[in-house]
Amino acid sequence: MPLSFQRFLQVCNARFVADAEALPALFAPSTDSRTLTRGEVFVCLRGPHYDGHDFIAAAIGAGTSAIVVDDASKGPRQSAVPIVRVDDAKAAYLAAASAARQEFSGRLIGITGSNGKTTTKEMTAQLLAADKRVVTTPNNENNELGVAKLCFRLNDDVDVAVAELGARHPNEIAALVDIALPDVGVLTNVGEAHMEFFREEEDLARTKFAIFGRGAHAVCNAADAWSRSLAAESKIDTTALWIRLCGDPRVPGLALEAGSPQDGQVAISLGASHSFASWRLPGDHNLRNALMACGAALQSGVPFESLCARLGELRLPPGRFESHRTSAGATIVYDAYNASPTAALHALRAFLALPASRHIAVLGSMAELGPQAARHHQSVGKAAAEGGVDLLYCSGEHADALVDGAAQGGMPRDTVIAYGSNAEVTQLLRAQLRSGDCVLLKGSRIQHMEQILEGLAEPSAVAS
Repeated sequence: MPLSFQRFLQVCNARFVADAEALPALFAPSTDSRTLTRGEVFVCLRGPHYDGHDFIAAAIGAGTSAIVVDDASKGPRQSAVPIVRVDDAKAAYLAAASAARQEFSGRLIGITGSNGKTTTKEMTAQLLAADKRVVTTPNNENNELGVAKLCFRLNDDVDVAVAELGARHPNEIAALVDIALPDVGVLTNVGEAHMEFFREEEDLARTKFAIFGRGAHAVCNAADAWSRSLAAESKIDTTALWIRLCGDPRVPGLALEAGSPQDGQVAISLGASHSFASWRLPGDHNLRNALMACGAALQSGVPFESLCARLGELRLPPGRFESHRTSAGATIVYDAYNASPTAALHALRAFLALPASRHIAVLGSMAELGPQAARHHQSVGKAAAEGGVDLLYCSGEHADALVDGAAQGGMPRDTVIAYGSNAEVTQLLRAQLRSGDCVLLKGSRIQHMEQILEGLAEPSAVAS
């Protein structure tokens, strides 16, 4: 059942001036007056550039059933709906979300990691949807407000919730876990994402590993050194379900393993159980994400045989390795939903395995990497060169480091170009692309590389 309004008042120690009969029965919150629907409770949150108290009139006009404020001076003197006062609106919203989660009788899967968490979340939902009623974190709203929003959607019509948990600062995963209380925890890996906000990699690793801090059944990546180390330290290495691809280190406990894909199939094993599954997605990283999703589904009661039967039906979320055509007959691979060094290296490997007359990579700078940003960009540029990229275009704050790395990898200087704007590189590519070429667009969201895609691809020309 959704959280009752009376329960909200209890957990938040709220104060109000209104007849109890005027209060709504349920606490169905909204934090945005633009999307609020009639009967929802408007919670006045504040951020660096907004104050929900400024939109109380709009919320009343939209049909809110009550308003939660923490600044009484900004509330209306008279109101047609109850005004509930709390000490801190955000804290009240999160406490209510935690209470809603505790009343949920279904299963909650929490997924975190430096790379692949959104893809793993979407794959998990796809695997579960055949026989479970599933809700997921909307888009990639993986901070505390997004996790809270998911908790408020939990009710008797939901069997399994799949929550994506993100962290840009130390200890943030532990705070999200305290709200979401995952039954199953999935840690995709510990990489370099958001290192600008952590003193060292160990701080990031321990922040991520907190996904298991409230006793969640663990699904871990055998290839990730930090996962192996911290699992042994916390003594969950023998009880975790480990995900392994060919060549990954051996680990204690049960492993869900995949062989090397061949002719559209891949061998899958779980202990003494073995099967062959269809497989069509590019890159080992996507196979690993799929196995992480299978691990979460296994821990939620889906049989091994059923998961193997569904593996070939998995789809990538938007913005991940999308294939588009140009009028010249070239292929554009758009993989710029976001980027980190590890993700860029995975994308390059999958891209360079595609058949093409020329492989042309357009790499935008990656964000929030801290003091090691130049080194990471050099490594990506070098990998592009050593992997066989024929032409490399680089942009953003660290374009010079990408260029330097490509030179270290042996690319001729006249095949590596730093460009100044998306419009500039779009014009250059339009003049150069020919049938059989394949172009990779990879960079952080701040690079807006979708502008290049829009300038090159035919409308409605998604190839796969």
